[in-house]
Amino acid sequence: MGMLTISDIILLKQELGEKYRTVLHYHDVCPKPFFSLELTGKEIQSDIIMFLKKRGCTPRFSDDGSQFTVERGI
Repeated sequence: MGMLTISDIILLKQELGEKYRTVLHYHDVCPKPFFSLELTGKEIQSDIIMFLKKRGCTPRFSDDGSQFTVERGI
């Protein structure tokens, strides 16, 4: 992945868990790692977008919003 550190992933997981009581899962698979959420919604997606934007990254959400990949750049 390269653009997010393990510390970033842990921080995002903690923030989402505390604020929304959802669990963020990281899947380190080829060809591209991705994240999945147990619960999702517009507010959760908005927080993920803002969190990643601060780190120079952009999420690409699946149609149902339950999964996303991370890309460098905004």
